[in-house]
Amino acid sequence: MAEGKKGEKDTLLVGLALRQVRQQGIVLCLAASRQRQTEVQFRLLLRGSAHYLPLPTPEVVPDDIARKVLRILSRALDEKKAGSPLLLLDSITAEQGWERTLIFLLKAGVTLVELLPSPASLVFGRYDTVLLLRADGETASQISRAVGRKVSAEELANLKAGEGIFIRLARKQWVSLPETL
Repeated sequence: MAEGKKGEKDTLLVGLALRQVRQQGIVLCLAASRQRQTEVQFRLLLRGSAHYLPLPTPEVVPDDIARKVLRILSRALDEKKAGSPLLLLDSITAEQGWERTLIFLLKAGVTLVELLPSPASLVFGRYDTVLLLRADGETASQISRAVGRKVSAEELANLKAGEGIFIRLARKQWVSLPETL
C-alpha cells in the first residue's frame, strides 16, 4: 500500500485486523511507525487473536522479534481454524534476511499486507497487488510513476477518505476500505 494520511493507514490496519479476528483468524502487526493509537487499538479492541509488535527501528527486524513472529504464525498455521493468518507490516524497510523470512511465510500460506514507508519503496514488479490511498502533489506523481502511470497523480489526489485504488497486475479497481467499528 502506498501513501494515504496517517489516520487512514491506522484505520486500514485496525479494520483489516478486526475483519480477520471476526473470522476467527490470527493477525499479527509488526510496526516500525510506532503509532501509539494503533497499538492501543490492537491491544484493547483485538485481544486474543491479534498481536502487535513494535520495532525499535524500521531497518532491522531483531532476531528475537523474528523468532516471535515465526512462532505465532506457525502456531496459527497449525490450527487451521479460519484460513491463513494475516501478517500486517507497517513501514518496515528491513534487510535481506527478513525478506527471506517473508518469502518463507508466503510459501507457508500466510497472507501478507505491507504498508510502505514512502513512494520510493513501491518498486513496481516486486508487488503483484497494490492498494493506493490518497496522495497530493509530488508524492502522487512519484506513486503514479512507480505504478507505470496506471493511475494518474490527479486520480490519487481526488480520492476521498475511505477510498483507494486497487491494482492487480495490469488491472485497476476502485474499492471502499473496511470500517473499524
